[in-house]
Amino acid sequence: MLKKIGITLGIICLLVAIGFGVLVYRLVNMAHRIEGTLDKTAIVSLAKVADGTYAGSYGDFLNTVSLEVTVKKHKIVKITIIDQHSGSGYEALATVDRIIKAQSPKVDAVTGASSSSRVIMIAVNKALEKGGRK
Repeated sequence: MLKKIGITLGIICLLVAIGFGVLVYRLVNMAHRIEGTLDKTAIVSLAKVADGTYAGSYGDFLNTVSLEVTVKKHKIVKITIIDQHSGSGYEALATVDRIIKAQSPKVDAVTGASSSSRVIMIAVNKALEKGGRK
């Protein structure tokens, strides 16, 4: 009887360890994919973006965002987060202020929330791409 309990507990521990390993693997790969996507992203020139409000979204695994970017006279005047999924405390909302201040979707990431920051930057650039097509 004790042997069966020991084997069962061993199997449970093994499954938990495998599950944890898979989660860590997915998180690390997510961060690398997001960083790679941002590095490959051609930043849209605001001079080519018409006035308007444009929707953008981006996400990977546990980190997603949908937002709207308002442009007036070739300047980003407002960014509204419509929906965001990230860990509590990792929303990186300061990224929005940094983008508006820099007038560029590529800014320094918020410390401790770099993936969330990068997801916001990519989504803002995707929104601006829509404004540049008019």
